[in-house]
Amino acid sequence: MRRVVRKRVIHNPGGYRLPASKISDRAKRYRASSERNRPGPPKRCNYCGSRKNVGVHHVDGNEADHSPANLQWACKSCNAVIAGIMKRLGLGRRVEQYNPKRGRAGMNEYAAAIKVMRGEFDGDVSKALATIRATPPSVRSAYTSRTWSTRRAIYGPSGRAQGELPF
Repeated sequence: MRRVVRKRVIHNPGGYRLPASKISDRAKRYRASSERNRPGPPKRCNYCGSRKNVGVHHVDGNEADHSPANLQWACKSCNAVIAGIMKRLGLGRRVEQYNPKRGRAGMNEYAAAIKVMRGEFDGDVSKALATIRATPPSVRSAYTSRTWSTRRAIYGPSGRAQGELPF
């Protein structure tokens, strides 16, 4: 089953650089690493001196600020340690990254498929069944845990809806 992911598209007809407020965090990272913005040589971590896994680091934790004073080289390890310290101190801004799971149904898709099978939603039963089969057991279990109290209130200990006759 192919899952269609709709991307938020920001059109840039003039070819000019969009302001940082209108681009994704990933685009901000690419912009900081571009030849135009990156810090000068040597490409070495400013904290530990390592030459491995070195990338651009934002000193104040704000990826929208590409001023030369805010950019320096840092290895992934030092960058992660600094990010943890800044998080504890409430400084900077956490990165928001959208990484969809490919080919796997999430809880929302699973819930919609269940409702199609129950007749609560209109939809293609064969697609709903394929979605249910493609849903990992961990997602099914999480869905059951979330909905168990509601189902117990509706159906009670007998397994039948309240007021429903046994025949």
